Amino acid sequence: MRRGTLSLRARYVFPVDGPPIADGVVAIQDGRIARVGPANERTADLDLGNAAIIPGLVNAHTHLELGSLTDDDGALPAAPENEVEWLRRVMAQRRSGSSEEAYRANVARNLRAAIEAGTTLVADTTTAGLSWDAIAEAPVRAVVFAEVLGLKRYRGLQTNDAAWRWLGSITPEAQVAANARVGLSPHAPYSTAEWLYHSAAASRLPLSTHLAEMPEELELLETRDGPLRRYLEELGAWDDDWEPIGPRPSDYIRKGDLRHADWLVAHGTYIEPSEFWQLRPEASSNGHRVAVAFCPRTNARFGHDAHPYRTLLEKGAIVCLGTDSLASSPSLGVLDEARFLHARDDSLSGELLLTMATLFGAWALRAETTTGTIRPGKSADLAVVRLPDRDEADPHRLLLESDEPVLATLFEGDFVSGPWQET
Repeated sequence: MRRGTLSLRARYVFPVDGPPIADGVVAIQDGRIARVGPANERTADLDLGNAAIIPGLVNAHTHLELGSLTDDDGALPAAPENEVEWLRRVMAQRRSGSSEEAYRANVARNLRAAIEAGTTLVADTTTAGLSWDAIAEAPVRAVVFAEVLGLKRYRGLQTNDAAWRWLGSITPEAQVAANARVGLSPHAPYSTAEWLYHSAAASRLPLSTHLAEMPEELELLETRDGPLRRYLEELGAWDDDWEPIGPRPSDYIRKGDLRHADWLVAHGTYIEPSEFWQLRPEASSNGHRVAVAFCPRTNARFGHDAHPYRTLLEKGAIVCLGTDSLASSPSLGVLDEARFLHARDDSLSGELLLTMATLFGAWALRAETTTGTIRPGKSADLAVVRLPDRDEADPHRLLLESDEPVLATLFEGDFVSGPWQET
């Protein structure tokens, strides 16, 4: 039940579109933010103490249906792990007889963990909408991307038909009721035929794809050979007649009709600097958007080259954060990703990192007018994070140089996790 009014006081409020507010108050009216500012001796309904109030976190790329991928002894493989070998392990797990019920159970469990980690907006890539039911019932916003793949014609037709049967079952009214939208995800250049990309672009739906993810992908696009080809041949998925859309990953989002779609690029680790201009918001034709969802811990798991996020940002591209899946990352916490990235690159300002974890993801998913910052009129989608008992000249360091947990999550003004949640 949505509260009528509620005011929260905390040691710091981080609006994101303004400086941190010490001893701040966020007032909520009918699920929306009514006021944000210093306490000024106003009495709050709930004093959260030594905590921060931040916008709800945005997980811009994840696969909720995937579970943890461990060795036979139950331990995570030592990093770095070759990504093609990892793909073999994922496919072996999928072919081991895991049922749809098991994947749905993963979705429910992982979605709950994501919400408890402060997530209020998620971009999930799933098999024919498998995660939709759980997301539609959960206190979270989402874009659910139905995955299509197949280099061989018959496999592409199978996945495309399954995706479109699901898309046809979700009415506009159902999307509004669920605070969620539907989209399509041509999986990756190495796994998805050219016609599937063009068909997805013609749909006018939001699109997501894994792009410039690994050096083996670049080799395949340039030579039609290499470890990925041998892997696809082992699976029986290689098509001798396959031709890539182009020799560069960016061809898959910027060639012909593909440039007219909204694209959320998962990973983007090996995008060339000369192609950065294509990812700036103003480079998108007719108002279409392109953003890169960077998953720092997954990138480290596979020992990839340094991600070009800094150059992308300097060139004006939008880079947001994702967690990928539990098959490649230890948790589905976006704050965990931001902290990991901060520890590896403390020259990236805390203000920018928090923006990447919130507003940039909201922009990529066309939700920035609703969520992503703490501003009057926006939905009261918030996360409460415990802070360490110390002072910092830059309060962002209290968030990022700590392992203190997310204490609670609010969605449309209601506590949906944490000790203040109504039962």
